[in-house]
Amino acid sequence: MDDQKLTMLVTAFIVLTALWEVVSGRTRDGRKTREDWRMAFLSTFMMVAVQRPLVLLLLTLGLSTLIPGSAGALSWLEAQYFWPTLIVFFCVEELIHGAFHLFAHSRRPKYRPLQWVQAFYKMSHRPHHMQGANDKRGQLSVTQTFVNGWAWWFIMPNYAFQLLCLYLGLVEVFLIGTAFKGLWAAHTHVNWNYDLYFHNHRWAWVRKLMWGLSHVLVFPTQHHQHHARGRNSAKNVTSTLAIYDWLIFGTLAIETSKPEVYGWRQKDDEARSVLRRYFCWDVRPYVPRG
Repeated sequence: MDDQKLTMLVTAFIVLTALWEVVSGRTRDGRKTREDWRMAFLSTFMMVAVQRPLVLLLLTLGLSTLIPGSAGALSWLEAQYFWPTLIVFFCVEELIHGAFHLFAHSRRPKYRPLQWVQAFYKMSHRPHHMQGANDKRGQLSVTQTFVNGWAWWFIMPNYAFQLLCLYLGLVEVFLIGTAFKGLWAAHTHVNWNYDLYFHNHRWAWVRKLMWGLSHVLVFPTQHHQHHARGRNSAKNVTSTLAIYDWLIFGTLAIETSKPEVYGWRQKDDEARSVLRRYFCWDVRPYVPRG
């Protein structure tokens, strides 16, 4: 029930900001296509109705069978050390997410079995980087927040980590930490770039302050650059903590303007069929021959 409330909270934010995008004209003139809308509805429905409940069910059944009585085993930790536990939860979850997201964007590893694993990640994540059509007019929209292939939720360990903490009794930690991350990640997908006002402010101290903050937190334009077609599409792989991009992954990219072109080039079958885009199984295009 707590997990459902959290999902609905983030979904409500996405619905409201999506309405704002429509009313303000940020989805017109090819910025958002009919396929973008369909993909957003399909991905969000599958996440809410299938993926999250299934992962939680498998975790619950597996742990209750392997370790009877483990449900709620860490509730004392939340009760006695709430804030330290929340901070550790948030930092660990974001580190896991950033590392595996980077893996999906990295160059092909030399080890052959690992190439197949990475190919599965690349195939599953590819739909998240399709905005608009191939006419280069597409732009990022808040409804892209949950868009990924069918397998993404099952292969990203940070999602299992979130639900594992919920199962172990860190209920409030889970709710607050995941709600903040979900809302922050959604807000970086909205078609706005308020941080550019500060990056390009006439006062130097404002520009420097924004530059410093962008090394700690991810702001909209940083994530928009991740969705750009070009050199920055493998940058800014974290959802909230840019300090990991800066100090650990080496993927921080701070720009003072919006991307010129959003989204990856789409194949003909991807452009025509949302079902093929979402339910893709073929990893062979991402693995070298031989």
